Amino acid sequence: MVSLNNDADNVEEQKSGFLNAVSSAEVLRQGALILALVICIAITIIIFLWSREPEMRPLGQFETEQLIETLDYLDAQKIEYVLEQNVIKVPADRYQDIKLSLARGGLSQAPTEGSEILLQDTGFGVSQRMETERLKHSREQQLARTIEELNTVSRARVLLAIPKQNIFARHTKEPSATVVVTLKRGRMLTAEETDSIVDIVASAVQGLSPTRVTVTDQNGRLLNSGSQNSLSALSRKQFEIEQKREDEYLQKINAILSPVIGMENYTAQVDVTMDFTQVQETQKTYNPDLPAIRSEMLIEENQTGSGPVGIPGALSNQPPLESDIPEDAANARTRGATGRSSKEQTRNYELDQTISHKQNQTGVVRRLSVSVAVDYIRTVGEDGTMQQVPRSQQALVNLRRLLQGGIGFDMTRGDTLEVVTIPFNKQDEFAATEVPIYEQEWFQPMVKTLAAMIVIIVLIIFLVRPLLNKLLSPEDTTDEYEEDALGGVDLGDEALDMLNTEFDEKDIGFSADGTLQLPDLHGDEDLLKAVRALVANEPELSSQVVKGWLLEDE
Repeated sequence: MVSLNNDADNVEEQKSGFLNAVSSAEVLRQGALILALVICIAITIIIFLWSREPEMRPLGQFETEQLIETLDYLDAQKIEYVLEQNVIKVPADRYQDIKLSLARGGLSQAPTEGSEILLQDTGFGVSQRMETERLKHSREQQLARTIEELNTVSRARVLLAIPKQNIFARHTKEPSATVVVTLKRGRMLTAEETDSIVDIVASAVQGLSPTRVTVTDQNGRLLNSGSQNSLSALSRKQFEIEQKREDEYLQKINAILSPVIGMENYTAQVDVTMDFTQVQETQKTYNPDLPAIRSEMLIEENQTGSGPVGIPGALSNQPPLESDIPEDAANARTRGATGRSSKEQTRNYELDQTISHKQNQTGVVRRLSVSVAVDYIRTVGEDGTMQQVPRSQQALVNLRRLLQGGIGFDMTRGDTLEVVTIPFNKQDEFAATEVPIYEQEWFQPMVKTLAAMIVIIVLIIFLVRPLLNKLLSPEDTTDEYEEDALGGVDLGDEALDMLNTEFDEKDIGFSADGTLQLPDLHGDEDLLKAVRALVANEPELSSQVVKGWLLEDE
């Protein structure tokens, strides 16, 4: 009896220790389940927020001054953005529109200048070439700051190409310059402003000719060419003048027809032929009816008798003349009488003359051709349907008269003006083009949302739901574990024989579903006998039972 009592006490102690271990394991199990449930809920929330958050794309890295202007522009346009240090991120679906809007506003990202190496301290001593490059860079910066003071220029960059001086004049190269300007939003450089930029750069660099200065804007439009020859530059300028004149005529046509028939009900084209021939003419005319003496020269000489003979002042050195004989004196006087007469007259007359110098104007319109197509009139027919009816000839004549007076139509110049009425094909303009589903704007966000919903549903079904079941109804899971543990136990033939000898046959058997029915053990002695018999004869079975209990606690 004493041994039985000791065994019973040992069994009770083991049972209490086992229950304590089981209770602590149960607490740990519930804590682990709660932690796993919290993690699953957090993952679900993160996935949901990720599916709702728009995809962001970096717009670029900006300097401080440019960053402030860009942020002010984005705030004014109410554009969503994310700022990380000096990097601005915008929604990916609006990236191209935002970048184009910034470029139109003159806020495109400025490239690196590449002049940092010139400003670095090279230590002791600076080479002559480095010093020359620094001076040139300083001049470029000064010219850029000067050009930026213009109202239409937002940012400017000047590049100078100054060759090295050569002592031989025939080997000397001319300097050149390039100016790239970024215009303000909605502003354009006029011809006068372009010429002023060229003169500023040319006058600031010694030996730089204005024809060697190239000016372009941020859109790549050539404003002044320093590489093209004079003929090419002249042709390009003449073509621009013709285009400008055509645009002026189109604006006049739009101003006349838009209030009358509407902007969508007509289309017009203008072709202008201009004459850029330079003609200089000098003309001199004379009037013979109004003569005038310009100069006159008159010479008249008369001489009679003999002139003086001998050498003046030398009479004492000459012998005396022969004396006159009286009878020969008359004859001598007759022989000595001589005569001389000379007359010369020159008279120059100047006629009335007129000198005129004429230079014809260049860029004169030689011929103007205008074509205007007018849409049909839409009216309601007798059957109630919309019909297109051509405009009347009187209406076309009225439009033609309006255009002739508005554009300065000249028949003697050879101008032509055609106004016709034809039906416009507007269905193609408004017909919606079929776009594949995967290219639709709503497709990618929808796929993103569906993927997030699928992941959330999978987490709820396979993770959250089992965890909630274990937390809310742990008894059901324990019974299932017990059934699983006992259902796989093989008692063996020897154990069954022993139990049959110890208990009645009516207490031991198998139920209809095939499970083992053990006897009803009411007393401690019966329980101890059964446990001892199982442990003694089936140690493996005992270990499986204990293992099953441990599995229940996990």
